[in-house]
Amino acid sequence: MKELRLLICADLHASEDAIKLLGKVASEDTFDAVVVCGDLTTYGSEKYVKKVMDTFGPKLLTVPGNCDTADTLKLLEQSGCSLHGASFEIDGRVFYGCGGGLPSTASMPFELDEQEMVRILNDVAVKGGVMVTHTPPQGMNDVDRSGRNAGSRGIMGVIEKHRPRMVLSGHIHESRGCKETDGTVFVNPGPASRGAHYAIARIGEDIQVDLF
Repeated sequence: MKELRLLICADLHASEDAIKLLGKVASEDTFDAVVVCGDLTTYGSEKYVKKVMDTFGPKLLTVPGNCDTADTLKLLEQSGCSLHGASFEIDGRVFYGCGGGLPSTASMPFELDEQEMVRILNDVAVKGGVMVTHTPPQGMNDVDRSGRNAGSRGIMGVIEKHRPRMVLSGHIHESRGCKETDGTVFVNPGPASRGAHYAIARIGEDIQVDLF
């Protein structure tokens, strides 16, 4: 299987500085895919979503975040770059995903309960693939500002069942990092909107991840 190079980011929240920097990074290197792990916007901006799609072109793969809207998801699906309940293969490596956040007291635009996330992921999961979510699995790059593990138990259950090679997520701005356990590498690139964070990964026989 061919080694793939990925540009990974999350939580842009309609930041003009973030898309400008990420576009520069994408243009100055060669990537097989640009993966955005949700929250392209904050409560939806058609103009910004189109800017993201125009910046990364056909290499864009993404899921919506809890701050994105149904209209955002519709735009992404129409462009063919959405991994929400869908999969996409690049040189034998399958990418698949589920967007949205868990239900909260804030009632964000795109929330799903644990059971729905599990159903969506089980329908598209492939062993050895790359799982892309907005919500992290519980216990992996998911400690929020209060010190609580805010990830999804259901997503972790899907991971234990299907054993993806990588899991890419965002949402928890405070838990930027990379961990490996039981043969799966978990990456939260950090918020692009705060500190202009992103990650670059090489995935082949081995996986290398650099956080910026």
